[in-house]
Amino acid sequence: MKIVKPFLLIFCLSISLEVFSQSIGLNWLFRPGMRFSTTFMPKQTLQDTTQFGFFHVNTSLVIPVSGKAEASLSELNIKANHTFFTANLGSRFLQTNLLPYQKLAHNFSFGVTHVQADIKNGIWFYTFNMGLVESPETFDKIKPFFIGAVAKIVLKGLRTYNIYGVGLTYNYNQIIPFPLFGINRFLSDKIQVSMILPAYAELIYSSDDNLEIALRGDFSVFRSGVLPLESPPPPLALRGEKSSLQYRDVRLGLLARYNPSSKVKFQAHAGVAAFRSLRVFSDNTPIRSFIPALAPFFNLAVHINFGNAPINSQLFGNEF
Repeated sequence: MKIVKPFLLIFCLSISLEVFSQSIGLNWLFRPGMRFSTTFMPKQTLQDTTQFGFFHVNTSLVIPVSGKAEASLSELNIKANHTFFTANLGSRFLQTNLLPYQKLAHNFSFGVTHVQADIKNGIWFYTFNMGLVESPETFDKIKPFFIGAVAKIVLKGLRTYNIYGVGLTYNYNQIIPFPLFGINRFLSDKIQVSMILPAYAELIYSSDDNLEIALRGDFSVFRSGVLPLESPPPPLALRGEKSSLQYRDVRLGLLARYNPSSKVKFQAHAGVAAFRSLRVFSDNTPIRSFIPALAPFFNLAVHINFGNAPINSQLFGNEF
């Protein structure tokens, strides 16, 4: 959702091109991109003999599909908008004795993100994503989910902005609205504070050699259907066909981003997961809850840009 910098560049390009045209196609300004990531959280004992951990692999794709810019010299205003198609595919390898077999929980989502920028009225950001979560070991308990958000980005300067918005999620017959609030501030030429709550917050140091180091906190949550056990062993008896498992945490750690060229960006993130929660549901009724202790986590990611357009579009992707 850090979309301000690309559109400030669009404004500048639009002003220079206005001499030749009043309506400018923007497809060539954004490159499509693909991101590959892995996250590992080692298995640990939660309570008695209960164990839990997971390994997550994910691929996301961002494709710019349409764009337009218009400038009015009489009104001293520039308008720009762009639409992106996003797709996401991932699998979680659940390492837990809450389930009887090797556990795989797959997820898929696709969505549309639209950004509308106006010098006078600010920047509006819209994103809508729909997806499916597959229960481990079976495709007959697929659950749909939806997440959408609308936010306004209020510019306070070339490198300063505030974000205000609302979001809505639907999953397992539950509708949950949530507020969005974000800021971006430069404390110096190389130190930046950026956050969009409740998603993430980070303090970034940018070096002169395409390297960024950040202290970052992320909120993470996933929920997946699980197969009931025919003969449930301790410590948990899952009964009924609508059982599910939900895990969430706040990840605090050190992140490094390295951008050796306009085509590739590497990222490494490591730290500890805190404020952890693991709950098991039957028909949306919680039947067992755990409060796991702190645990280490490790994340590696690479983003690859395609094409020769000047601006990458990786910030429009997702990992839902």
